[in-house]
Amino acid sequence: MKRFLLLIILFVYNLTVAQNINDYKYVIVPAKFDAFKEPNKYNLNVNTKLLLQKYGFEVFMIDDELPTEIADSRCKALFADVIEEKALMISKLKIVLKDCKDKVVYETAVGKSREKDFKVSYNLAFRDAAKSFETLNYKYNGGNEIAVTTEEKQEPKEESKIYSLETNPENSEIFFFAQPITNGFQIVNSEPRVIMRLFNTSQKGVFIAIRGDEKGIVITKNGKWFFENYVDGKLLSEPINIRF
Repeated sequence: MKRFLLLIILFVYNLTVAQNINDYKYVIVPAKFDAFKEPNKYNLNVNTKLLLQKYGFEVFMIDDELPTEIADSRCKALFADVIEEKALMISKLKIVLKDCKDKVVYETAVGKSREKDFKVSYNLAFRDAAKSFETLNYKYNGGNEIAVTTEEKQEPKEESKIYSLETNPENSEIFFFAQPITNGFQIVNSEPRVIMRLFNTSQKGVFIAIRGDEKGIVITKNGKWFFENYVDGKLLSEPINIRF
């Protein structure tokens, strides 16, 4: 009886996941996963794009020219990530797809490899994790398109203007996206509109920041990003959710 109930629970869970992920047509892959220090480390970013294309998604790297449909609304896309689980003498990875609010929509089982060569081991672990897609039965159903088109349309805004962040508690649920430029990044919102420019410094995790008429720094603390500047002689620190 317990085994039967477990099978029912697993069936309902898989059905719910399938319905949710089938609402999405597009996936965006970053140039660098947070678990790794270098862009496309061990070719995992490119392999993620190829894997998702194989199973029917329309996939773009973050620096690709995006179709208007998702350039105008990033919430029509999922965002891919490869997460490493630390373990001794074994590589363990899982592939995760999140929505624009950083909610996990789908994640694979943990792939494993005991190969000694890092590149070989990580790629074998990636392939092992990728097996989960074989039973996903993904097929886009247009659900996300319907949900997005019912949103209130906003008036078009001037492309060249630098937009300030709104300073309200809801910012904790809003994500901004870092796009590489010469000597740094430009930070865009989901429209996408440029809201800030970051310039590299000699200190890792610290950027010179320009936001409209404001100048300051963007700095990472305990894995979170903050915009800091002085206003009327007082140091202000504002949390910002940035995806690099």
